[in-house]
Amino acid sequence: MVIATAVLGVVLALFFWVQAAANDQRNKLDLVGYVSLNATPSQVSALGAALQQNPKIKAFHFKSREDALREQKVQRPEIFKLLPGNPLPASFTITPKDPAQIDQIVQELSPMQGWLKDQVTPDGFTTPRREAKDLLAAVRVIKWGGLALISILLLSAVLLIGNTIRLSIFARRREVEVMRLVGATNWFIRWPFVIEGLIFGLVGAVLAVILMVVVKSAIWDRIFNGTDSPITAQSYPALGFAAICALLVLAGAFIGALGSGVTLRRFLKV
Repeated sequence: MVIATAVLGVVLALFFWVQAAANDQRNKLDLVGYVSLNATPSQVSALGAALQQNPKIKAFHFKSREDALREQKVQRPEIFKLLPGNPLPASFTITPKDPAQIDQIVQELSPMQGWLKDQVTPDGFTTPRREAKDLLAAVRVIKWGGLALISILLLSAVLLIGNTIRLSIFARRREVEVMRLVGATNWFIRWPFVIEGLIFGLVGAVLAVILMVVVKSAIWDRIFNGTDSPITAQSYPALGFAAICALLVLAGAFIGALGSGVTLRRFLKV
């Protein structure tokens, strides 16, 4: 039970952390719409109003031509110092609520007047379509694969507790049969075994949590919180370690009680 619960805890921690990392990258899939160099102030205002009213857009940021030139001069000073004017267009950086709706947003906005079409892209937008598709597919695989693995581990823990309690019941099957024949209710017979299973699960979960704390301090923190590590444990905030430990203890108690309760059904039929 200690091994099963510890493996479940590691899978849960990695699942929540990887899910948080995938969601963080998913939220960074912005599209950029470039404003025509000949766009009038009223057209730019109309574009901003359309973005503001679009329910699929989470947020947007307008960058003027002057801001774009200022940024490029910092990044490539040797090139932009030689230019007589400002060739850069203004732009809107758009953050969608759901990256899967990027194409729909472009289709809704591209017919409007004021976008820089055909010179940058046919519709005036640069969109991370391929990145969004690949990342959304990865998020789905992580989600359903993680849930499937967690379900398998939960089922194996229930069966493990069930087999342990079954051995205990089998050793006392005569006593159970006698109690049943003299009128004891099912729950009167069941409660001691349910409590025994609960204790098995609870103690196993507590020992697993202690093992995880030791492993976390000895390995995880040294790898992800080291000075040379580009990624720390706080890079992608997920469900906290204390919350996972508490969840494991509760799950261990529940699994133990459930496993013993399911196992007892066949022995209560006399």
